[in-house]
Amino acid sequence: MSLSGQKPPDRMVPSALPALPRGAGGSGGGEHAAPPASGAEPPGTPLQEIVRDLFAEAIGVPRRTVHADSDFFRIGGHPAAAARLLAQARRVLGAGLDGRALHKAPTPARFAAAAGERPAAATGPAGALDGEGSAVLPLRLRGALDAGALQEALGDVGHRHGALRNSRLGSAGTRLRALAAEDHLLELTLPADLVDLWSHTPLAAELALAYRARAAGRPPRWQGPVPEAAPRARAGDLAPTVPPGSRPAPADARVGRVALDWDAGLHQRLARLAAAQGATLFMVVHAALAALLTRLGAGPAITVAAPVPARDSAALRRAVGPYGRVLALSVDTSGDPAFTTLLRRVRATDLGAYRTGTAALARPGGIALSVLADSGEAYEAAGLSVRAAPPLLPLRAAALGLILTERHTPAGAPAGIAVTAAYQYDAVGETAAAHLTGQLTALLGAALDAPAAALSRLGGGTRPPLAPAGTGEHTSPSPARRPAPAAMPMPVAG
Repeated sequence: MSLSGQKPPDRMVPSALPALPRGAGGSGGGEHAAPPASGAEPPGTPLQEIVRDLFAEAIGVPRRTVHADSDFFRIGGHPAAAARLLAQARRVLGAGLDGRALHKAPTPARFAAAAGERPAAATGPAGALDGEGSAVLPLRLRGALDAGALQEALGDVGHRHGALRNSRLGSAGTRLRALAAEDHLLELTLPADLVDLWSHTPLAAELALAYRARAAGRPPRWQGPVPEAAPRARAGDLAPTVPPGSRPAPADARVGRVALDWDAGLHQRLARLAAAQGATLFMVVHAALAALLTRLGAGPAITVAAPVPARDSAALRRAVGPYGRVLALSVDTSGDPAFTTLLRRVRATDLGAYRTGTAALARPGGIALSVLADSGEAYEAAGLSVRAAPPLLPLRAAALGLILTERHTPAGAPAGIAVTAAYQYDAVGETAAAHLTGQLTALLGAALDAPAAALSRLGGGTRPPLAPAGTGEHTSPSPARRPAPAAMPMPVAG
């Protein structure tokens, strides 16, 4: 969710860091080298992610090198960069931060708290995923594999995390496949209600830590106990806006996917617009989606479901379990505002929901929007590389879920966005999902060309064709709406 469209300098993180951060290629040393350094977890809340991006841009380093507990002054921050950061933070976050704020709260996690973030009062709601399905979290293991150490490590993480209690080789749902002599795929199939969309990275880190210890002939020493999470809400508060013309779908509705790709040029333009407006890419797309739904007759109050992590503490960022929440983000589109005016309304709505622990949660159904990060960071463990492979995740129980996966160059520049529209056959259908996704793309292009134009002048808003009820729409899509791979990348917050 970069706040800048500019390519940051491709330079190494200053040597003041105690160890290379995750993904930088270092193996570290000792049992605690997975993650590579204490505090190397990625941000665990949407506000922490925004602050992470502000840190990276102020210093001029790729955002992947900045973690939730990275100290601004230890990763290259200096007085001029601190002044830039505070000015941008006041503009983006709208928080009253004094000149000493960064010295009092020098990490993204602490700075987000200083900017008004409060822990989530509830996670969930329960049943936010379609059905009672399973989540498949695969791990790519490269290197000489000690099967005995892996078996023991799986037992260790199973004792530590309830979701993994049955994840032992030979048990139901756990499969180890040899792809080559020193290349294996470990597939863990877990109950969907026991994990969230942000469990894959800590799973890779915890397994690597346990494997490293067992390969050395000793049990792992964990980095603190698994924390108690906020209680899980039984039901949501607000129903998301339904796609105009869609029909009710049964609880066990079949789900399909269509996909397209936004190239690096469009990605860069979206990032630049977000930066100019003190917003995030998620907020820009959220505003465009609200504008499109309004043009289709759904306004003026548009509610979008947004899955986000609720892992405000270091312990929660390391946990495997259901620690996310699905926010109901409502925005008023009345008055035919300029796109930039609507974007300011969206920013206020989203930031308000990110900050408060009691934000409204979304009920199943309607429209959902997610922004995901391409994953692939590796954890080194006793000659073995443990990397999260693309997971297969149950989709949010939405009639239409739009999933954006950002790609970035090693230097952190925008490199394109994969867009997937996951739809319920009986509610929306393939043709309507492809039509709506195409209209969203066109509306975003119009907004980029004329961001100060009123919504009524941005074009789009043609009712999508809906398949007759019960047809299932099994026709083969054209190349423009090729089916998305079943494996989904790891998500990030809004």
